Amino acid sequence: MSTEASTNSVPPPISGMRLARNASAMMAAQLLTWAMAFLVAIFQPRILGPLAIGQLSIALSIWMIAGVLITFGMDTFLMKAVAREPQRTGVLIGTSMLVRVGLWTVSCLVVFGYDLTVISADPTQTALIWIIGLMTLFSVLSGGLIAALNGLEQTHYASLVTVISKVVLTAVSLALLFAGFDVIWIGWANVLAAFVAFLGDAFFLFRQHQPRWSIDLVAARQMLLESKQYLVTALTLMVYQQVDRLFIALFASTEAVGWYGTAVNLFGTLMFFPVAIGTVIFPTLTRRFAAGQDYLRQAVRPIFNIMLALSMPIGLGLLALAEPIALLLYGEAFRPTGAVLAVMGLVLICTYLNTVLSQLLIAAERTAVLNIIMIAATVATLPLDFVLVPWTDQAFDNGALGGALAYTITELGILVAAIMTLPKGTLGTQNWRVAVLTGVAGIGMVAAIWWLRATTFFLLGVPLGAVVYIGLVLAFRALPNEEMTLIKDALVKVLERLPFVRRRLGRVGVG
Repeated sequence: MSTEASTNSVPPPISGMRLARNASAMMAAQLLTWAMAFLVAIFQPRILGPLAIGQLSIALSIWMIAGVLITFGMDTFLMKAVAREPQRTGVLIGTSMLVRVGLWTVSCLVVFGYDLTVISADPTQTALIWIIGLMTLFSVLSGGLIAALNGLEQTHYASLVTVISKVVLTAVSLALLFAGFDVIWIGWANVLAAFVAFLGDAFFLFRQHQPRWSIDLVAARQMLLESKQYLVTALTLMVYQQVDRLFIALFASTEAVGWYGTAVNLFGTLMFFPVAIGTVIFPTLTRRFAAGQDYLRQAVRPIFNIMLALSMPIGLGLLALAEPIALLLYGEAFRPTGAVLAVMGLVLICTYLNTVLSQLLIAAERTAVLNIIMIAATVATLPLDFVLVPWTDQAFDNGALGGALAYTITELGILVAAIMTLPKGTLGTQNWRVAVLTGVAGIGMVAAIWWLRATTFFLLGVPLGAVVYIGLVLAFRALPNEEMTLIKDALVKVLERLPFVRRRLGRVGVG
């Protein structure tokens, strides 16, 4: 299939097969990367310990913020520009890559100054910062290549490379950990995975479009000017997600960063469900908004109710069992992680709902309002961390707890603000009824399993909690019939996709 096209030619019709292929590839990649991230999140802290995890988290946080500045919002611009004019892919990608190398060089100078003035004399920490800096170079270059592939509607290639790089990272990291290598080698494993991703993305893109290795000043100027609008949103979100770690490092200890980072990484593995659901429902929300408010309301209300019903048992169950889970997974050195993880259970409820509400605001063309909410939350995070991190460090000898409390307050604020800015009448009294009843069912579940926390049988709290929660939801008739039907249909479809279930159904059908 040729990717060259005339600027005056009529765009080809949208291919349903291509869309399905891209969507399936993306979902499969998300599931596989989630599984591999979960493995690393379990073994890496237990073997390395809180100090090493804290050092790695600090290095990653510094360069994740720097990476957004290096990317400068160019990925979104590239994807749109390549989709509109695929014949300019070589010029655009070559210019973007050279600009990124230049911005990365400037970022190195800034990080060098930060390392000198803020980071205490710690050779391991300094070494990790520069190792992760090299990883960031490959990552930002790969990001541009992925954007171009997405613009060419070849998402399946990017998804394949993502899975391969994650397999490399997981396999090499686990091999190094079990062989007794230290955190420096884990840093180099991240570099290797980023390099593999860069090579893979380059292979699939460059065989179709050779980059022009010179800076087109006109294209570079246009790229930076049009990309800056995307930079604000990306930078705000990244600072919001990463600044807690830097405050904890500054006002508490590197070990506390390790406790916090471990809790957040485990928390992140539980975000697969809302992200997947949000990705699937976004096109529907967009179409419903275009059709009118009544159609939007019909789509949003059941989705909001289902997300409430899903988030309550996971979040409150995590709150109840966080401490014994942390001890089981990571050992005594990570006991403070249990308190952080418990607070993150409350954050999870807000974050699940915020994921859907943010998709709704974007679909309803209220992106500017969402940006203002996120900027306000980021600004609020700074004084909250400034107060709560030192206080919890002194009061509980756990500065990581302050970061978790700040995260809870800001996520709750985002939830309230997002609901208040929804189009009028989007949510109704039925949604608040579901919120109250699922909340009561969740509290009943916690009461039923709380006594298991101090026993060696605490894992029984998971099935027991599920039975109690589902029983209470059914007894209260918490969910309307429409939502119950949606859940049943979804479960049937999931079961039908399992090979052994499909074979059994086939035998029943034949019979």
